[in-house]
Amino acid sequence: MHKFILILATIAAMTASLNAAAQQGQTSELPDPMELAAKMADQLERELELDAGQVFKVDTLFQHIYREYYAEVEKMAKAGVQNTSGQYLRVSDKWGEYSDKVLETILSEEQWAKYLKGNGGKNKKAREKRMAKDRY
Repeated sequence: MHKFILILATIAAMTASLNAAAQQGQTSELPDPMELAAKMADQLERELELDAGQVFKVDTLFQHIYREYYAEVEKMAKAGVQNTSGQYLRVSDKWGEYSDKVLETILSEEQWAKYLKGNGGKNKKAREKRMAKDRY
């Protein structure tokens, strides 16, 4: 579960580094979204005891999410959106919500319950609270 927190922290750090890199015209220093997706799929495979089909679906899900997330953040950075505006967190929350919806369909009821008992559930609750109150 600690690695899951680390991955989420990495995503937050990516937002800041992507903004800075885009302003400088450099994006090669950012973590590879495919690599991040594989790490996330491996982590969930170990924690939730995913079968091979689930690992494939989770990896594919995170590849899509990270590519789209990077594209949105890069677009905002190029448009000059400040990192402190809350729009970056809103984008992260949007993709986190999407991730949870799709993960729930991939995981068994027992796996989903285990996911929600951990940091995935804590992050989901915090995100839902921010989104409900539009706290950005």
